[in-house]
Amino acid sequence: MNQVLAHSLQYKNQLVLDRYSKDFPDNKMSAEHAFEELVKYMWLCLQHKQDQIVSNDAALNFDCVMQYEMREIDDMWHTFLLFTKDYHDFCMQYLGEFFHHQPLNDEEKNKPLYRYEVELSRYLNYVYDKLGEETLLTWFGEQA
Repeated sequence: MNQVLAHSLQYKNQLVLDRYSKDFPDNKMSAEHAFEELVKYMWLCLQHKQDQIVSNDAALNFDCVMQYEMREIDDMWHTFLLFTKDYHDFCMQYLGEFFHHQPLNDEEKNKPLYRYEVELSRYLNYVYDKLGEETLLTWFGEQA
């Protein structure tokens, strides 16, 4: 496992976990698990950005986005964002830069189906290659 990711996964914030549990009591994913998956997602996005800089590989032509299947992880992200100072401090200390939450714009939401399928396939392969099958199935379930 990557050292930055391993270090980031050690971070704990009970206030965030408690708030997620309170706000999303019907989510299947526990607060601890959702937080771990969020950290992995953030790391993956930053790793993807770095990989794109050093490589012209067409397999990297996709956006790391929160897909619908990942909504419980996104719920955790929204919860963490409520604690702005903690979120900022985590990003800077563990990821080395501030990780912005940017919702999809209309162009991204309305990609032609063929383009969406190609990019999703690349994204799924990247998740599998970087984080493994277990993470892929956690994020996408049977869609993967």
